[in-house]
Amino acid sequence: MANAIATNGTHKRKETYANEVLTIARSEMNIYEDFSTDYEVDGATGQIMVPTRNGEVQLSDYDILNGIELTQSTTDYLPLPIDKNYACNELIDGYEAEAVPDNIRAQRIESAGYSFGMKKENDAIEELKKGTVSVDTTALTEKDAYKKIATEIKNMKARNMKVGSMRVAVSAEVELLLLTDEKFANTSGTLGAELVREGVIGKINGVPVKPNYLMGDDVEFIIYDK
Repeated sequence: MANAIATNGTHKRKETYANEVLTIARSEMNIYEDFSTDYEVDGATGQIMVPTRNGEVQLSDYDILNGIELTQSTTDYLPLPIDKNYACNELIDGYEAEAVPDNIRAQRIESAGYSFGMKKENDAIEELKKGTVSVDTTALTEKDAYKKIATEIKNMKARNMKVGSMRVAVSAEVELLLLTDEKFANTSGTLGAELVREGVIGKINGVPVKPNYLMGDDVEFIIYDK
């Protein structure tokens, strides 16, 4: 039902609106939500301070009589400034808000939330794409897709990245290649409910894999740590 007609509208108001607003086909977002937010946040500026250490604890031979010398370590903080600000301000059909049906207004508010979410998702993907590019840039095939991704994961494990916090995002084309791979298909039955809710479709080398269709035509997969 339409709201009361505004007397100071800028356009001639339509007398009828559809009873329902059709659902817009939208892309799924599943990368930004992976990033950890367990950091100290400045309430006024929103700046995030990530605590960092300058190394592991140093060991030395222990002298029973004289003990050992005292070593020192320091804690530093990596500031992540919140310097991206976005807003929306939409005039619906040329009318003041009071002249627009509630369902239309609700849809536009919900759409604004989606637009903000999509902006954050695309920003997250662009940051990940600044990472190290694989030396193997040959296009994946049905025969080698699983093995090549598993090899890249192995390389990241060798750099002390943990399986439990790693994820693999794959394009639509690579998703199709993996779904026809028997080894990958067999991993889907071992997924827990939490991973299924995340959109995970299987595992490679122990790392959950989920499709993302926003990475661009030049990206086949991205391996990242949460």
